[in-house]
Amino acid sequence: MTFEGGDTGCKWYYEAARLLHSLQKEITMKRHGLRIIAVFLIGVFCLVGYSSAEEAQEEEMKLVTKMVTIKTTEGGRAMSPAVEPQNLVSEPGTTVVWINFSKTPIELLFLDKKVTTACGSPVNFFVGKDGAYESAKIPFGGTASLCFIEKGKFEYIVNTSATFYPEKMKEQQGIVWIK
Repeated sequence: MTFEGGDTGCKWYYEAARLLHSLQKEITMKRHGLRIIAVFLIGVFCLVGYSSAEEAQEEEMKLVTKMVTIKTTEGGRAMSPAVEPQNLVSEPGTTVVWINFSKTPIELLFLDKKVTTACGSPVNFFVGKDGAYESAKIPFGGTASLCFIEKGKFEYIVNTSATFYPEKMKEQQGIVWIK
């Protein structure tokens, strides 16, 4: 079967088919390219959003360090540790450092509200059986530190170590308020 002009009709048909095929390939490649660009842009926006959210969180939680000293007071014959300040008020992100200036090793025990999450690396604290932080024995001149994230009233007692001083000394209380 021949068209007018001989074989040119078939050539035209094959040329049109080849052109249509190449256009389809080009459109598919463009779509693929657009998909790649879209995925890239979404990734960039996600990273920008994530980093700005991280910066906002850092701005919200200011890192502050507060000191609490524990000294020995003598009342009559009995000695007891004195906590200074007894009430410490701060905000989330505060690291409280306890310094033992008493004559005996001490331990810090949280009462009702326990510290279960902390920022940074607690010093001289470990996670107890109940999942809350407990202090190890803090020797004379030693320190313990804990960074508070949760808001609340954290009451604690300071116990003297019965290992070295079998006499039961009066325990003192302190409070860390995170508002």
